[in-house]
Order: sequence, then structure tokens, then C-alpha cells
Amino acid sequence: MKNTFVRFAAVAALSLAALSAQADVNTYSAHGSVVSVDAANQKVTVKQNAVSELGWPARTFTYTADGSNVLKGISVGQTVDVQFTTSNAFNADAHFVTPVSQ
Repeated sequence: MKNTFVRFAAVAALSLAALSAQADVNTYSAHGSVVSVDAANQKVTVKQNAVSELGWPARTFTYTADGSNVLKGISVGQTVDVQFTTSNAFNADAHFVTPVSQ
């Protein structure tokens, strides 16, 4: 019985830690023009405005698409809004790439 309680407590603690880690994820936005789309490798490169929340200057940045549908209908030259998460200034996962009507 004691081992069952210890196992239950360990699982509960790990679950709480996982939920806390998920809560710390922030989503950011960028706006720019699509420079390239590499659907096979799920990458999109955008010449984008600055992302002030992260201290990122305006630059050309390559995002990794988070899922096969993210790049559907996206093509070079389109103006887009990108919703993404990042853990550092060099890697980001795009969750939504949405064309902006001009």
C-alpha cells in the first residue's frame, strides 16, 4: 500500500510540473513578407518587422512549422502574420501563418 501511495505521489508531482512548464510558454506575433517556403522540411522564411517583446530587430527569419497544415496555402511574396513560440533568439515554432489581405 505504501508503494502505491509513493507512486501516486510521484505521478501527481510530475503531472503538476508538466502543467507548470506548459503554462510558461508565451506566444508572440510577427508581421512580414514570405521569402521562401520549404514544405518538405516544414520551414518558412519571413522578412519581418521587429518583435519588441523579445528584443528582436526587423530581420529575415526562418520558422519551423508546427504541423503539416501551417504552411498550406502560403506562398512566396505573401504578406503574413506569424504566431509563434520560441525558447531563444535563433529558433521558433510557427503555429499559425496567416495571409494578410492587402
